Amino acid sequence: MTEKFYYKKLFKFLNLIINFIIIKYCYFKFIKIKIKKKKIKICLCVIGKKENRYIKEFVNHYKKLGYNKIFIYDNNQINDEKFEDIIQDEVDKGFVSIINYRGLKGKQFSSYRDCYKKNNKKFDWLSFFDFDEFLELRASYKKIQDFLGERRFKKCQNIKINWIYYNNKNGLYYENKPLEKRIPKRTKLGRCIKSTVRGNLSVNYWSKMGNPHTSFNKFISCSSSGKIINYSSPFNIPPDVKYAYLKHYYIKSFEEQCIKIQRGYADRHNENITLRIKNFFNLNKKNKNKLKIMKKIFNISSIDKIK
Repeated sequence: MTEKFYYKKLFKFLNLIINFIIIKYCYFKFIKIKIKKKKIKICLCVIGKKENRYIKEFVNHYKKLGYNKIFIYDNNQINDEKFEDIIQDEVDKGFVSIINYRGLKGKQFSSYRDCYKKNNKKFDWLSFFDFDEFLELRASYKKIQDFLGERRFKKCQNIKINWIYYNNKNGLYYENKPLEKRIPKRTKLGRCIKSTVRGNLSVNYWSKMGNPHTSFNKFISCSSSGKIINYSSPFNIPPDVKYAYLKHYYIKSFEEQCIKIQRGYADRHNENITLRIKNFFNLNKKNKNKLKIMKKIFNISSIDKIK
């Protein structure tokens, strides 16, 4: 009788342990599934001028990566080209919103502050890239949500992603082909970074802004590997491109580089075009074809006399 009672107790105890393990397993399985189902929302903020040649490829690239929204600040001249002429379908679908910054100068900082202020409560992360910067993910990441969902970014408030330069220094003219086909090979690693910022921070990330790469606010900054790095530096040295990098199409062709000089920088009010042309010639040897292109774009007949 005592032996039967003992075995009965033991059986009950073992049964409780088994049930406890099953319940725990099911609970964690459920939580894991629930976490996986929670989708990270991410948007992209960009300011641009004379980018209609590249806008479709740019939008399609980030749509394919899984971005939920793109906010484009249109910084063209009043009577210049319009982004809607190329991507009206994406505007109609709600994937792209275009904000009117036409005719304004030196408004890159303003556009970043505006985009973060208006949208940081709606998105978990906000990327701040340019039209010549294409994010690439390594390893098994197919979508941006897979990358940003990694535990290594749990404490990060800004993920700084390094450039890799893709240049076409020998090309003279624009070609109507995708950039990845026109300029398939990288030239060098870049020290510069661009920021992807966590939403819902206590203050506007860009309220203390010294450059378009990073904020001077003391937020926790990480490399693409999750390593804590300098929060205020526009560089990450050595470059960290283990999990992600930005393809930076800095020089697409001589003609396009001239247009880049002509349109000016988005973060400056006044520029000395002649000085920029002089600096440009320090990197590019003059020849008849180049001078012909420059005379047409800059409308300066004496451009060949600039030294």
